[in-house]
Amino acid sequence: MKKIHPIVVLRLFVVGLLLSMQSCIYINSGDNAIPPRGVSTRDFNVTNFDQLEMGDAFRIHVRQGNTFRLSATGELNDLDDLDVFTERNGNLVIRYRNSWRNRRQRMDIDVTLPALRGVNFSGATESTIEGFENARVLDVRLSGASKASFTGSAEQLNMDLSGASELTLRGDGKYLDGNLTGASQLLGFDYRVEESDLGLSGASRARVWVTRFLKVDASGASNVRYKGSPSIEQRLSGGSSISRD
Repeated sequence: MKKIHPIVVLRLFVVGLLLSMQSCIYINSGDNAIPPRGVSTRDFNVTNFDQLEMGDAFRIHVRQGNTFRLSATGELNDLDDLDVFTERNGNLVIRYRNSWRNRRQRMDIDVTLPALRGVNFSGATESTIEGFENARVLDVRLSGASKASFTGSAEQLNMDLSGASELTLRGDGKYLDGNLTGASQLLGFDYRVEESDLGLSGASRARVWVTRFLKVDASGASNVRYKGSPSIEQRLSGGSSISRD
């Protein structure tokens, strides 16, 4: 029987040891191996923005104020992973750098700013927007099962709701226009406007308070209910309906 040379045995042992170490390193680098470090609040020094873009299931609180303030409250590992920056068009973006991490703790984002022009919230965010009165134009875009509530007034409020998102409005304005798709909802019985132009599809529904003119284009078993006594222009298909509350 031929003997195996000791050097060959040693090499095989070293190779096996290295493979074992690589396997351990791979396992320990996963999301489950990152131990929690506790919850903290971190302030960010950013100014000169009037639009917001966020996702990642953040809990977002937006308030009107005379100065810019931004803070985040969450687990320290998640805080270290936050990417916060402003774009040239005045858009404040907050997101996680590492998208591969899927075990996130709750992250609360508190924003104070003098004026708000628009928000783009996605990925199951929940947000409140309050204190903004007499805004000229406000654009609200929600996607990916996001929920938002706005309390205030805007001459023109534009919205784009998709992916089972929900927008709740309180206050008043002049024009309320936008599209709802994919089982999204607009809850606007407490937001009085003069005119509204709505497009709905995919089993979406809208509740609006309109005093002068309401235009509705609805398809795919969508539904609109309204308060007030506006003149109506409607185009309905696919089992959609419109009715006065």
